[in-house]
Amino acid sequence: MRIFLLLAFLHYAFSIKILMFNPGFGHSHMRFMGGIADILIEAGHEITEIRSTLEWDLRWEGISKTKEIFEYPMDEKVAELMASTKTDKGFMAMLWDQDMSPAKLSTMAHNMTLMFSRACENLVFETDLMSKLKDRHFDLGISEAFDDCGHGIFEAIGLKTVVTTSSSNIMDHQSIIFGVPRVPSYVPGSMSDTSEKMSISERLSNAISSHFGANFFLQICDSQSEIFKKHLGKDFPTLREIMARSALLFTNTQPFIDFPKPTLYKVVDIGGIHIREKKVAALDKEWDTILGKRRKPYCCPVRSMPDVQFIWKYEIDDLASENLPENLHLSKWTPQTALLADQRLSLFVTHGGLCSTIEIAYSGTPSLVIPLFADQSRNAQVLMRQKIAQKYSKFEIKDGKKLAQAIKEMLDESSYKSNAITLSNLLQSVPFKPKELLLRNVEFVAKFGSLPQLDPYGRGENFKKSFQLSMMESLR
Repeated sequence: MRIFLLLAFLHYAFSIKILMFNPGFGHSHMRFMGGIADILIEAGHEITEIRSTLEWDLRWEGISKTKEIFEYPMDEKVAELMASTKTDKGFMAMLWDQDMSPAKLSTMAHNMTLMFSRACENLVFETDLMSKLKDRHFDLGISEAFDDCGHGIFEAIGLKTVVTTSSSNIMDHQSIIFGVPRVPSYVPGSMSDTSEKMSISERLSNAISSHFGANFFLQICDSQSEIFKKHLGKDFPTLREIMARSALLFTNTQPFIDFPKPTLYKVVDIGGIHIREKKVAALDKEWDTILGKRRKPYCCPVRSMPDVQFIWKYEIDDLASENLPENLHLSKWTPQTALLADQRLSLFVTHGGLCSTIEIAYSGTPSLVIPLFADQSRNAQVLMRQKIAQKYSKFEIKDGKKLAQAIKEMLDESSYKSNAITLSNLLQSVPFKPKELLLRNVEFVAKFGSLPQLDPYGRGENFKKSFQLSMMESLR
């Protein structure tokens, strides 16, 4: 009994009260934040989530094990603004058949700024919520630097110890805010489509992409800052200032598959926290039978390769079920983790979301990446750098012969598989697991606060001073 009471006391003494802001925009973002919450909950810490819904048909089920949740649905104005980001075909259709030029990104950024700001203002108006949160006296706040409203809420309730997260690699606007060095000559921007070996034109393209990518999100950040100043006073700090004071920035980056780049001590890469360390459950009989048929099962031109089993995950019932080839297996749900863990799977086709990209790297499975938007082209490049993937244009998806040739080349070239297995073994053996990095750093910050020791002096310097141009001018 005494031992039990002592253990209970120790658990209570080291339990951290954490407030998490989880914006409902993009399942991968929600999944990343939910994974962080679950790791901290399993370690005995208390999580309270604020969830602000910014998408239609958004499902929160299974995102995290958090019990105390303040959830706010999308209001009519936000829904109207969300509709304005779409075409007549719909947002996803637009991503498939349109190129995201800087002009289109600018229009989308404007609409998203209005949408995110409106949703944020709705939360600021929730005085009962603010009062409840303030009375809880949280030890730590966690918010993603995608929708920055959470940082303003933390400041408004007096929560000063904060860590920021990024469900992607470090984004261009985050580098600016935190003072992380940006080297567009050899480090691709967060939404660039180049490798690290760039021609002069590619370097220019990368610099332009990085500029537009940064402004895309800084526009949202600054607009939300004005909301807090409007309602809480002109002396309320900007969200850029609040975010820059974060103790740490956790990114969904796995260093061994990303482009090497300059960084800061306060940037902690935890890519792979969603990867299960325990052995994945075996496939059920249906999927095991499919993988056992003939040779080279492939996830995603079908009749031209009758010896390849195609597993195709779909969402909309627009496929004619009659006269389908026998080697095509359709399903609205697939056990992706278990399939990737099965060495009988020869190839995985994906749009290149970062969580899937990291999962591919850990699994030892080659991939054909068809990027649609945002960071997905960059994610394809990091897998190509490891020689475990090839990229295929979304604009050539209807060219069955070309797509079949791309698939055949990857299936017939054994080096893709051997490289993938080598990378998987490396990632499985890294000395510090992502979950451990997350947990130990969160507990450290909760104990010691905002860690100003890690704040770089030069993050506020202008371009001339950073690159010694002002000194060169004075020497002229």
